[in-house]
Amino acid sequence: MNNRPRPVILLNKCKIWLFLGELRRYCGDSASSRAARIKSTGALHRKINLVGGLMTNTIAMQHNPELLDQFSDSTLGLFLDDDCPQVFNAGVIHKLIPGATLSNKGIRPLHIVLDGRVAGARDWFGPGNHFETSGQTLSAVDLPARIWTIDLGAPAWTAPGNRSLRRAMTKALIAADSAEANATPPAILPEPETLCDIDHPDIQRQATRLRRATQASTAEAVLRFVHSFPYRFGAWQERASDTLSRGVGMCTTKTNLQVALMRAAGLEAGFAEIPMETSVLGKLMPSGWLALQRPTVKHYFAAVKLNGVWHGADSSYDVASYRIFLEMFPWMAHRETPTLTEGSPYIPALEIQHADLFDITVVDSIANEMGKRSRFLPRHFEALNTRVDRARGVHRHWGRVAQIIETEREEARR
Repeated sequence: MNNRPRPVILLNKCKIWLFLGELRRYCGDSASSRAARIKSTGALHRKINLVGGLMTNTIAMQHNPELLDQFSDSTLGLFLDDDCPQVFNAGVIHKLIPGATLSNKGIRPLHIVLDGRVAGARDWFGPGNHFETSGQTLSAVDLPARIWTIDLGAPAWTAPGNRSLRRAMTKALIAADSAEANATPPAILPEPETLCDIDHPDIQRQATRLRRATQASTAEAVLRFVHSFPYRFGAWQERASDTLSRGVGMCTTKTNLQVALMRAAGLEAGFAEIPMETSVLGKLMPSGWLALQRPTVKHYFAAVKLNGVWHGADSSYDVASYRIFLEMFPWMAHRETPTLTEGSPYIPALEIQHADLFDITVVDSIANEMGKRSRFLPRHFEALNTRVDRARGVHRHWGRVAQIIETEREEARR
């Protein structure tokens, strides 16, 4: 019999090769031989489900490297770290067409959205988000969605041989919860007009530390200080003093802090806005999120008036995020270190467009923009941040936090 691999059509309409000859040999093996073959192949224990001749949850889907990459980019994937591939192979993939309902069968199913999004009466979950039973019916919306699922209560997962993976999953869940709690803004947000709080004592003290001999050197010192803050997607309705305290931010919040510091240092400073293609963000965010974004986004940066001319000074992307950015624009490597001098602005987002760096419009405030509530919740932002967090090793901090919490729990159970 010809044992060459035959193509199997998947629900995503992609063709991959499933080694049916290997599968036939597996089915004809003795029990001991099957065990050996499972160990050597690493995946043939997966159940194959065929619906109308189409494969839904299969070992073949698991071998799609794109899906493993998307799983690794998830919040749990970030914290699973080296255990990510093994945990991924323990689950199954569901593909939902728009309007299709996600099955919640099992003892304790845990789901991760790989791409697309699912929504119910109360919540929605996007790429990289994980969730257990939510008490609501969740369906794919707008686009097809692929969901990774594992039953945490199933015998296959609770078997003694999976103890190390279960521990890894527990720590990853704790780390994800801790990181999300840390990134969650207060329930009562400050009024938009109070966000650029230049009179706050901490802003005043930091501005004093950053003052230099000239206006240009002072502006550059402020630029480099704020630039050093890690770039993270997140809520933007926060005061400059809060951003200073947290030590992280995105373009809006870092710009707001930068303007506050420059004004507190006696410089004439303002806000500039430019449209930016979402593709420019590229590898900064997981690929699953790019498909859900608008084609263009608003990008904000600070500007300072030097010798009567507005100079842009973009502090958004710290070194770690800028190096991800360089994977798409390697010819911008010479701008990795922010420099600002009279006659030479620093606006990488405009430079990649080969635009005139002095053709900017500066406004006194972006309070109305920063006062808008985001449709994203902390869990969505955390899933957006996995690539920049991994680049800086942030996940290792929360892994240590999870280890401490898990140890305390184990001691309490004794």
